[in-house]
Amino acid sequence: MPNDLDRRMKLTMAAESASAARNRLYAAQAKKNDRNQLAKLLTAMSTGEQISARRALIYLRGKIDRADHHIERLRQQKERDATQEYPACRQAASSAGDRSAEAAFEQFEKVSSNHASVLGNAHLDTADHEFYVCQVCGYIALDAIPEKCPVCGAVPGRFKQVTV
Repeated sequence: MPNDLDRRMKLTMAAESASAARNRLYAAQAKKNDRNQLAKLLTAMSTGEQISARRALIYLRGKIDRADHHIERLRQQKERDATQEYPACRQAASSAGDRSAEAAFEQFEKVSSNHASVLGNAHLDTADHEFYVCQVCGYIALDAIPEKCPVCGAVPGRFKQVTV
C-alpha cells in the first residue's frame, strides 16, 4: 500500500480484529464464571470491534495488490513461520518447561507448513479444487477429507468444506 493512511488503516483493521477476538475469549471466561453482565459487555465490545475491522477492510478494497502477488508473499510467510518462527517459539516453550505451549507451537508449525504446501500446489487458475479445513487445528485438506487429520488426529466429521 503506497501511503501512510493506507498503512494506518491496515494496522487499524488488524488491531480491531485482534481486540475483538480477545474480547470474545474474555466474554466466554466471564460467562463460565457466571458473570453474565460482564460477558454481555465484552460480547458487545467484540461485536463493535468486528464492525470497525470490517469498515477498515471495506476502505482497503481496491487499494491492495493483486491476489496472485499476495499468494506468493503468503506462501513465503507460511514457509518462514514453519521453518523459523514457530520452531523458535517451540524451543522457547520447551526451555521454559511449558509442554502445552510447546505442543501448540509444534501444531502451528505443522499447519503453517501445510498452508505453504497448499499455496504452492493448488494451481488455482488451472484446476477446480475443494478445500476442507480441520476445525480443531486449521489443517487444509485438498480435494478430499483425510481418514484423520495428519496434524491433530481429528476425525473426518471435524472438517468443514470451504464455500464462497
